[in-house]
Amino acid sequence: MFLLNKEDGTMTINGVIGEDWYGGGITSAMVQQASDEMKNTRLTVRINSPGGVADEGIAIYNILRRHPGGVDTVIESLAASAASVIALAGNKRTTLRGGRWMIHKAMTIAIGNSEDMQQVAKMLDTYDRSLVDIYGKAITGKSSDEIMQLLGDETWYTGEESVAAGLSTGYDDEDESDMEPMNAAWFSKAPAALLTKPKAEMKPKPASQELRRLQLKLAMMRCAK
Repeated sequence: MFLLNKEDGTMTINGVIGEDWYGGGITSAMVQQASDEMKNTRLTVRINSPGGVADEGIAIYNILRRHPGGVDTVIESLAASAASVIALAGNKRTTLRGGRWMIHKAMTIAIGNSEDMQQVAKMLDTYDRSLVDIYGKAITGKSSDEIMQLLGDETWYTGEESVAAGLSTGYDDEDESDMEPMNAAWFSKAPAALLTKPKAEMKPKPASQELRRLQLKLAMMRCAK
């Protein structure tokens, strides 16, 4: 669900980042249009998302970063994966009581031979280096190698831990969100409280020319059978 309240400048990002199987999801085009409409108005972006497509998350992060009126972000319940990148666009980043963050390395699905897999691995490495650069502007007291390790470990943060790490600039233990967090297939270390939540479904999106070529190869293999 994507909502924009033009009266108070509140943008709500509640759901998967990128298009899902049902035509839903939050895209960079939606956020760009909202930014254009609000122009010099300061935005408060309220986030509850398990993440999704890395490209879309990074694009939304950059759109919000250059919004003329400035942006504050509020983590209502969950800012995981690509959504944690979006959350970092805020000058002020507040996590509400019970809210969580999660950061991890880029992931994808690929089909092909060993050379194809090597190309995919190289592509994922470039995403990871980009993520380290973004998180490194917020996470305090960690080297690039240490941040890369945090991504590799799929690191989860409570609201208070996110402040200590530098992800959040504040923790509001008086205010609790009514938004329900979502579980996702790309979580490998989700807290127990998330395991019973509805699971997000994301429509895979090729992130590069190499992946589009692999999808074409798979389609040709199926036709040949």
